[in-house]
Amino acid sequence: METPLSRKYFVILNPEAGRGRGAKIREKIEAELQRHNLSFEISETSFKGHAEKLAEEAPEEFDVIVAAGGDGTFNEVANGLMRNPRTMGLIPTGSGNDFARAMNIPFNYKKAIHVLAQSVEKTIDIGWVNGRYFPNGLGIGFDALVVHESNQVKRLRGILIYLFSVLKSVFFYSSPRMTLRLDNGKIIDGKIFMLTIGNGISLGGGFMLTPNAKNNDGLFDVCVIHYLTKPQIFWHLPKVFWGGHVKMKQVEMHRVKEIAVSAHEPIGAHVDGELIGMENREFQVKIFPEALRVIGGIPRA
Repeated sequence: METPLSRKYFVILNPEAGRGRGAKIREKIEAELQRHNLSFEISETSFKGHAEKLAEEAPEEFDVIVAAGGDGTFNEVANGLMRNPRTMGLIPTGSGNDFARAMNIPFNYKKAIHVLAQSVEKTIDIGWVNGRYFPNGLGIGFDALVVHESNQVKRLRGILIYLFSVLKSVFFYSSPRMTLRLDNGKIIDGKIFMLTIGNGISLGGGFMLTPNAKNNDGLFDVCVIHYLTKPQIFWHLPKVFWGGHVKMKQVEMHRVKEIAVSAHEPIGAHVDGELIGMENREFQVKIFPEALRVIGGIPRA
C-alpha cells in the first residue's frame, strides 16, 4: 500500500516567486521536507514556461509533482500535468497564491509541507481557454490590465502590489463592449467592466470575485460586472474582499460549463494571474471535470 513516506516528490521551485522569496527559502523548504522524511528532488526554474516543461517531462519514478511558487508556477505545472498525469502538490511562495487558497493550503511553507506530507488527494476540475488550461480562474478586462500593471511593480509585496495596480489602472481604463454566449442559451451584450470565470473562489491575491465557486462541481462560476463609473469603482471595490459585490445591481452571477466571449475591440486577459495577451478578441472557454489530482488541506468548516 502506497503511503506518503513511500512516495517520491519532484519539487519544481520557482526562485523568482514572491519577488525572489522562492530562492531565499529554498534551503528551509529542503530542511522541512527532510524533517517529514519525504523522498524528494528539487529542480529550479530558469525561464518562463520552464515549470510546465519540467512537469511534462518529470521522470516516471516520481509520484507527486510539487509546485513551489505562486499562481503562475501552479498554472504552468498544472498545464504540464495535463499531458503527463500525476498528483500535484503545492508549496505557496508567491504574491497571490489564490489556487492554494482554493485548495485550503496554508501560505506558511512549514504548514504547507505538513499538508503535503498528509497526502490527502482531491480530484478537481480544470478550465481551458484558447488552448491553455487554468486550475483557478480566467480574468478578462479590467483585472488583466491590473495584472499588466502589477508586473511593473518592483518595491511592493503581496496584496499591496494588486491594490496599487488597481488604483493606477482605474484612471485610464475604459470598459469595452463584449458579447457573452453562455451554454444555457443566454446572451449578454454590452459594456463590461470585467469578466471573471472562476474555478476557485478568488483572484488577484484575495479578491473574492467568485466566492461560491467549487472546483469539483463540473461548473464555472461566472462574474459579470457591467459598466461602472470611476466613483462607483472606488465605492464598490472593497466589497470584492468578502464577496459583497455579488448583490450589486451591476453584477450578474452565472454557472456554466462553457462560455464564448467576443470583444468588440482588443482586450486583455489572464489565467491565474499570468497574462495571455492584451490584444485578444475571441475566447472559447470550457471546463474539464475531475481532470487534475491535487493534494489539498482539510476544507474549512
